[in-house]
Amino acid sequence: MTGPSLTLLPHDPILDLDAGIGQRSCTFRFQLINGVTGQHLGDITPIRAASLVHDTTRTIKRQLMLPLGVEDTAAINAITDRVLLFMVMADGTQYPLGRYMFTDVSRLLTSAGRLGAMSLNDEMFLVDQELTTGINGFGKAVIDVIQEATFGLPVTLRTEPSPFSSTEAWGIGIGRGQVLESLSVSGDYFSPWFDNNGDLRFIRTFDPIDKVADLDFDTGFKVYREQILETDDLLTAPNRFVVISNSATDPDQVTVGTADVPTNAPHSIQNRGFVIAKTIDLQIATALQAQAVAQGLANRQTVFERVSLNTAPDPRHDSYNVIRWQGDLWLELAWSMALTEGGSMGHLLRKGYS
Repeated sequence: MTGPSLTLLPHDPILDLDAGIGQRSCTFRFQLINGVTGQHLGDITPIRAASLVHDTTRTIKRQLMLPLGVEDTAAINAITDRVLLFMVMADGTQYPLGRYMFTDVSRLLTSAGRLGAMSLNDEMFLVDQELTTGINGFGKAVIDVIQEATFGLPVTLRTEPSPFSSTEAWGIGIGRGQVLESLSVSGDYFSPWFDNNGDLRFIRTFDPIDKVADLDFDTGFKVYREQILETDDLLTAPNRFVVISNSATDPDQVTVGTADVPTNAPHSIQNRGFVIAKTIDLQIATALQAQAVAQGLANRQTVFERVSLNTAPDPRHDSYNVIRWQGDLWLELAWSMALTEGGSMGHLLRKGYS
C-alpha cells in the first residue's frame, strides 16, 4: 500500500480510511432554521435513513430526501423553513453539506398522526424562477450579467474571472436558471451550483488531466471492492466540437471555434480515423471566445469513459472534484450519500485524457 499522494484537499487518516483504521464513528445533523429571519429552530431527526444526491447534469444539483416523524412533521413550516445539513465526526468536527428548502411535502395519515415524506432542493430552486424584468446582456461582460441576473436574491455569489462578453438577451418569463446556464457556456464556466457552504459557485471549465487531484482513491481503503461498474460512450462519442455564431459586429460573417479530443483518447480522430462532430450554434462575440467555449464544452459535456463505485460517506466532496483512481485522473460528475453511518456513498467519475 503506497503512502498518501499530493492532493488539494488535506489528507485525513479517518476519512481516507488509512491502514489500521478498523472503524470510525460519525452522525448527521439536520438543523432547522427560518430561511427569512435566520432564526435557529432546533434540530430534526429522520425516522429512517435520509439520502442526498448531487448531480452536475441538473440545473438544481442537489436533492435531499427526509422521512420525518409526527413531531418533526408538525413543527415544519415548509414555506419559510430551511434545513442545514452537517456530517458530524466523533471528535465534534462538523462538515457542512449544504442548505436546503422544501419543494415537495407529503403527509401520511396514520393512527399515530401525520408522518412526513419531505423532498428538499438546494437554493437553486429559489434562483430558478421566472424573470419579472428582462435582461439585456449584449456587449456586457459575462460576469457582470451574472451579477445582474442574481441581484437582489438572498444568495452569496462566488465567481471566477472570465474575459468573455455576452451577446444575448432574455425576456420576462424566462427561467433564471436557463439564463445562468447560458451565461456559464458563454463565460466558459461549468454549470453553476450551490456548494457545501450554501454559496452559488461559477468556476471555469478545465480538463482534469491538467489538475492536481482533490482526493486520492488509490491510497487507503476507501473504495468498496464490489459494485465497481465501468461504462463508456466510445462508439458514438464526438471527437470534435464546433461552435459557430454570427459575428457580433457583422452578421454576414461567421465566427467559428473548434476543439478536438486529445489524441490519446481511444475515440480520437487519430484512433478512429474519421471525425464525429458535434456542432453547437451559440451567440458568441469573438473567435477567441468561440474557441474557448468549444474547448469548454468538450470538458463539461462529453462523457467518454465512466466508472461508478462506492465509498464510505465523505463530506469533502462538492462539485467537479478531481479524483485519482487506478493511476488516472477523473472528474466527478455526480455522487449520492446515504445519511447514516454504515451507509455508502456512490460516485460517478469521468476519465480525463492528456
